[in-house]
Amino acid sequence: MPAPRTTESDHNEVMTFAHVRAAEKVADEQRAALAAKTVAEYSRDAAECSALLDMLGLDVADLR
Repeated sequence: MPAPRTTESDHNEVMTFAHVRAAEKVADEQRAALAAKTVAEYSRDAAECSALLDMLGLDVADLR
């Protein structure tokens, strides 16, 4: 059985999808960093900040 033929359009679709996924990952990282910064600004102390970040599922080590 011959392999399906791929066209330039198929390749462009895959590249577009990859670019969209990469852009979404960057945007998600930016939102997480902003959320962590906001939590840090409003926390009373390090323990509260850590607890709130845990509740949000944010790990400071993952943020840039």
